[in-house]
Amino acid sequence: MKVAKYVVDLLSKNGIDTVFGQIGGFNADLIDAIAVSEKQRFVLNYHEQGAAFAANAFAMVNENVGVATSSGAPSSCNLVAGIANAFFDSIPCLFLVGSVHSQAVRKSPEVRQNAFEELDMVGLTAGITKYAVKINDLKDVRYCLEKALYIAKEGRKGPVLIDLPYDIARSDINVEELNGYTPDAARAFDTIDVSQIKEALQHAKRPLLLLGGGCKNESTRNAILQFLDKAPIPAVASLCGLDVLPHEHPSFVGFIGHYGNRYANFALANCDCLIILGSRLDERQLAGDKSRFAGEAKIIRVDIDRTELDRVQPGNGSTGNLHLYSSVENFLGQMLKEGWPKLSFPKWHAVIAQWKARYPSHDMSNREVNANDFLHAISEDLPEDMVVCADVGQNQMFTAQSFRLRKGNRLLNTGGYGSMGFSLPAAIGAAYAWPEATVISINGDGGLMMNIQELQAVKRDKLPIKIIVLNNNCLGMIRRLQERIFDDRTTGSVEGYEAPDYSAIAPSYGLEYVKIDAVEKYGLVRDLLKSPAAMIIEVELPQRIMNNPEPGAAIDLQTPLLSEQENMQIKMDCLF
Repeated sequence: MKVAKYVVDLLSKNGIDTVFGQIGGFNADLIDAIAVSEKQRFVLNYHEQGAAFAANAFAMVNENVGVATSSGAPSSCNLVAGIANAFFDSIPCLFLVGSVHSQAVRKSPEVRQNAFEELDMVGLTAGITKYAVKINDLKDVRYCLEKALYIAKEGRKGPVLIDLPYDIARSDINVEELNGYTPDAARAFDTIDVSQIKEALQHAKRPLLLLGGGCKNESTRNAILQFLDKAPIPAVASLCGLDVLPHEHPSFVGFIGHYGNRYANFALANCDCLIILGSRLDERQLAGDKSRFAGEAKIIRVDIDRTELDRVQPGNGSTGNLHLYSSVENFLGQMLKEGWPKLSFPKWHAVIAQWKARYPSHDMSNREVNANDFLHAISEDLPEDMVVCADVGQNQMFTAQSFRLRKGNRLLNTGGYGSMGFSLPAAIGAAYAWPEATVISINGDGGLMMNIQELQAVKRDKLPIKIIVLNNNCLGMIRRLQERIFDDRTTGSVEGYEAPDYSAIAPSYGLEYVKIDAVEKYGLVRDLLKSPAAMIIEVELPQRIMNNPEPGAAIDLQTPLLSEQENMQIKMDCLF
């Protein structure tokens, strides 16, 4: 059996049926093996970065390893953005990079390059993969592949990379003679004293749950719903945890952080007991003055990465805080085994409801097209089978602030890496992972240009993706930065920048096109999103637009600033 066929068969045995990528001379054997397999399909992307982001999304939706392949130095370098994105957002992906003949590799680091398109991809990606290896010996093929697939999904998930020289890929092997991989025993999770957590919630008046990206698998989502039946406490979400709890759930509050919903940040700043599930608490979540992040709360933090527990100490650093090394699923499993006293927090829920009514991120009375209002309006009455892919910039924060996600919906983001150009290829990956779903790609006019070539894949494969472009004819988030600190010098974001004519681009790719330039057309979009056609929906916006709210000095001091009287009222609301 050829190595390339063995690789493809092993993917199939692990429930992986789709490989994204570009074909070249160094990975042609692998792609040919996919072509003759009855269990595999190869999806050609028009740039390897698009393939990597598609594999990221495929993994997130399927809850299995996503796979992308490349050939040679320029092709493989183009994967790096998607490798980094998978690493920072804990996405299990396997990157199979074809490379030069194993005997042609440079023998000394002093030699820059020996063979054409030679590059040390293992060294290049060592800091952004959980495991990276070059296979130079046929007997290592099974071991390395099994190890890579295991490590990608073990513990805190992430990307792995296998460099497969083309001579190795086309060589014959005796499968029976290959050595397999046996993983070491998994590190034991911390012992969880459920009674401590029960006691903390029983004494709390203003408890809060913070849902992060570590909550996203289906079994954990279900466990969270069961937990909230026993302990009906309000729940906020990080950017990567926004689709964990349906937004119509009585416990759901909103999005927290730098650009979070004001009312969700008020809940976080004023809670007295905070349970953090699978959130790494990056700088944008802590938002400025970190002492105001749950500053008076007892904190119970659960994370599968022990390093993250040690990296950030939120709140007041009380010795009564609990930092637990555990998966969220394991933690909730321990919680649900126990009997629970009757818990109820009606006053706290009522206070948060008042804040939500007082400080919404959308205003449906506006008579001019507004991004927050538009996204809130179109997210009403959408199907449960839906995937929303957000790009990076103001459009991502508009989506997080105002798009309502129902049970069954998924929201895919590039969180830690934050790459413009993510949304469109991610939507392609999602469409392959979940063919029955409505797939929406939300973009800014700048971000869509970065992987616009993938529109050809949408057309070619007849993928019914709805591509929304929030077009304010500038790079809006950078424009806002330049206005604040560079005396409104907007080089690169406004000056010297130009958005294309999307009404001309759409038909050139065989896509339908609709322009939204009036509030009265919002309802039309809801109907269009249910149609089977691929289309570009351009939303015409003023150039100077702002998120609602925008970052301030602390999580509860966002801009525009509230009056001193309003801030006093927030504190008074919590005195019950």
